[in-house]
Amino acid sequence: MFEYAEKILPKKYKELWNDYCLFLQLGQNHFASDEWSATVKKQQISLLERAIRKDFPLAGTLLYRLQKAFVAENLSLYLLLEPLQAWHWLIAAKMPDTEAQISEIVMRLSAPAARMLMVLNNENPSTYLPMTSLLSAQYLFEALEYKDELLRHIRKPHRFWMRKLTGLVKNAAVLLSVVKSKRLKFRLALELNTIICKIDRAQNNKQSELERLDRIKIFLYSVYQLVTIRRKTTGTKEI
Repeated sequence: MFEYAEKILPKKYKELWNDYCLFLQLGQNHFASDEWSATVKKQQISLLERAIRKDFPLAGTLLYRLQKAFVAENLSLYLLLEPLQAWHWLIAAKMPDTEAQISEIVMRLSAPAARMLMVLNNENPSTYLPMTSLLSAQYLFEALEYKDELLRHIRKPHRFWMRKLTGLVKNAAVLLSVVKSKRLKFRLALELNTIICKIDRAQNNKQSELERLDRIKIFLYSVYQLVTIRRKTTGTKEI
């Protein structure tokens, strides 16, 4: 989950990011599983929350590594706690049946990941919301493509989801004018243009797998955006 975002981080954070993505994926898989009853999973998530809030003693475990890395990088442990709010839906076996509910779940998973990405890139809070939109668009697109269980009870036409994705990408496009780093700006341009191309192909009933010509266009347009889109300074009012 969100492993692809590793490309927009400095290399020194690769291990931390992979551990965080593993934490998200393991939690999602575990609490969506029917192997345990809802009662047992409620107890498990309560124990997990307590473990996150305290120093986890078992060296070498995933949570231990994450806690140590979070302290070293001055990251808030709330980035580990917020996804638990999404997993409470899965524990109660209440699969979302409205667009508002699925948006809430996707946001609960995407928002902390987006903040972590921007903090590790030394970017300011004005980038958090558009980055959340980008991750949400990528997550939702994959959920639609692979018919994720989260969408099983939502009866919406294909064109509705395409409009939803287009809106998220439009919100995410602000990133290119607010990030400070040119390296990050180019990486984000590649990600934005890739998801835009995939949405366009989906709207035309084509497979999402990009062709060589698509990749060339994405690269060239990203270079163009890197050169032409100027950075907007953000003050307190904008944030």
